[in-house]
Amino acid sequence: MDVLDGVPCSILGYPVKTRTQVVMTFLVPVIFEMMVYIVLTTADVLVTVEHFRNGNTSWGWFTLSLIWLPSVVCFCSIVSTPERWPEQIGCDKRTGQFLFKNIAILLLFPLAALYRFNRRIFWSIEALFHEKGSYGRAQSIAKILETSPCELYHFLQAFLQAAPQMMLQLYILLRDGTFRNYDTVTVQVISVVFSFLTMATIITTYQRFESQKIVGRCYPWSTPEQTVCRRKELLRTTSTVESALAQTPSIAPEIDPVVPNIMRNFYSRYGSEFQSESGSPSGSIGPRKTLNVDAINFNRQQSKGYRDPYANFTDDAKLEISDTVDGEEGFKPRTTGRSVSFKLQDTVQEINEMDHYLRSTEDIRNYTDDSDDEYLKPDEFDAVPKKPAPPTPDATVFQRVSVFRHMLLYNAEAFIKEKVPRLPQGMFDHHQEASKKTARKDQTEADQTDGDAISLPCRRQTIVGLEQDDIAGKSVLFVGWVMFLLMRMLSLSTFYVFFPLYFWMLFVNHYLLMIACIVYEVRLHEKLERYFFYLFLAYMYVFSLLEFKIRFIHVRWWYIGYIGIVLLENVAMLVVWFNLGVFESWWFYFLHHTIIVSGVLSLTCFLFYYAFLRAKDKVLFVNETT
Repeated sequence: MDVLDGVPCSILGYPVKTRTQVVMTFLVPVIFEMMVYIVLTTADVLVTVEHFRNGNTSWGWFTLSLIWLPSVVCFCSIVSTPERWPEQIGCDKRTGQFLFKNIAILLLFPLAALYRFNRRIFWSIEALFHEKGSYGRAQSIAKILETSPCELYHFLQAFLQAAPQMMLQLYILLRDGTFRNYDTVTVQVISVVFSFLTMATIITTYQRFESQKIVGRCYPWSTPEQTVCRRKELLRTTSTVESALAQTPSIAPEIDPVVPNIMRNFYSRYGSEFQSESGSPSGSIGPRKTLNVDAINFNRQQSKGYRDPYANFTDDAKLEISDTVDGEEGFKPRTTGRSVSFKLQDTVQEINEMDHYLRSTEDIRNYTDDSDDEYLKPDEFDAVPKKPAPPTPDATVFQRVSVFRHMLLYNAEAFIKEKVPRLPQGMFDHHQEASKKTARKDQTEADQTDGDAISLPCRRQTIVGLEQDDIAGKSVLFVGWVMFLLMRMLSLSTFYVFFPLYFWMLFVNHYLLMIACIVYEVRLHEKLERYFFYLFLAYMYVFSLLEFKIRFIHVRWWYIGYIGIVLLENVAMLVVWFNLGVFESWWFYFLHHTIIVSGVLSLTCFLFYYAFLRAKDKVLFVNETT
């Protein structure tokens, strides 16, 4: 498997180099995530300090608890997973090291997250200095893709820290008398903005995770053993379209059994050119003899009469030839037209051998004329033999028809593969077992069943996943989710300022609706034990939609329904508080226009992404042997 398998190899349909893949897929996103994380953590700490300084201890403790909440939940998740503990049962040195490491990450989670970001940046830069296919490049990519519990912390931070922190600070900003302390307002605005960016980054990264997972992607916080087992299982049970087509046997023409016999008899009499040139014994009697053929031999009208080979020779040349023949030396005459190269002695021997062969043949036993003129007459040479030839077996005729048939099938298959852009799956899947069984049978039985040897297309079980988005698709999708979250959070926070009771009613109803949709989607293909996680997943669906931990069967209906419901809720909240709420500040008019514009921009980005930039489907064949 390629080290960059699963990484987008093109941008906007144009192929890119491997270094561009590393930069756009690993280096740039990691640098952006690290900068957002540093600013968000620093802003939240400053907001906590400002709340304590201003005497708002309740807001200060609540903000501080939101900062620690993702780290605590990540620690509990890791410790409660049996696969992450050392293999040996009991309290030993490795168990102590495991607990000490995770407690240190819990207490110093910002340093652990920065170490993870810096490690990925270092190996991303290191991969740029190695050539494609080298060991250094493969090792660097493997280090980048190493799993870590910090990835789970980064995922939980978006929904356990950024989302509630955003709503809390927006609510505090929209209350009366908020704008008295401008230092507090500044850090609150920074915290809100970078919370938007954090949530949009995580949502873009895990948007269609389950569809990408079934074709090779793994959880970034899995153990190394789980990752290796997952990839080995995927390689063992599935195969790509390219490998399946490469392993599919093509329809090749069968070998005519008559042809090897004819060529074997020919080589046994006249020798093999390859064997004579290499010096190996050919099994023939005597040295190899060359029969000289001129272009005139292929002209039937000119080759009927006798042709004197010395017609264009002078008397002196004829005398030289006669001396050469007597001396048993080869002669190579020079002519002005077509060049002829032959050995006269070999030609005489060929004629004598052919004469002897014709005299000894049963079909022309009554032919007794010894004159060379009669021998060279084409009319007598093409005469019908006195004795009829033995009957030709029917097997030869059917065998040659079978060869011709397979040649036509082979040419048709090659033409279809070259001209047709998208072939049906498994169209040229020909089984090898049928051909092996046919080869073991004798010739008579094979001829009788020759008409059933055509392999028809058969079905193959496939799984369809999704490739990862390229940098252009991720950018448009990221902007779309930023606008969507901005519309959603401003609508919820502003509505809570004016109607807190109706806000909680709307929140609970939306939460219960998401639980019902999840239960309906996974009622047949998921375990009941995972329903506790679906409670947290429904909380995530209050703000955004992710294909995470469950795979959507009806993906289009999920996205259309969810976006439609959220837009309906936002419009209803906007209409209610804008018409029934009591406010005098220009700030609420600005929020009113911001909600409308962000909603329109988010829909535009989603439609543009779905129409032009969405990732392609990836098809894998399920191996029948597994």
